Amino acid sequence: MMEVKTVSRGNSLALSLPKDNRFKKGQRWLLIPSTDGESFTLVPRMENPYLKTKGSKPMTEEWSDVNWSEVE
Repeated sequence: MMEVKTVSRGNSLALSLPKDNRFKKGQRWLLIPSTDGESFTLVPRMENPYLKTKGSKPMTEEWSDVNWSEVE
């Protein structure tokens, strides 16, 4: 278990995380509330794997000879 505390940052509060290899400056995290409304889960924010990457090719139709308007 890890203990963190809230600290003032301008007009807001921030979570103070320990400085170690698990947390890096500039990382983005999601704070997900639980159903009880009292606790949270902290998870790293992932990049969207479905965004187009540079140099990617569009998917082509596998069956280019099929007339899809005839398919029910």
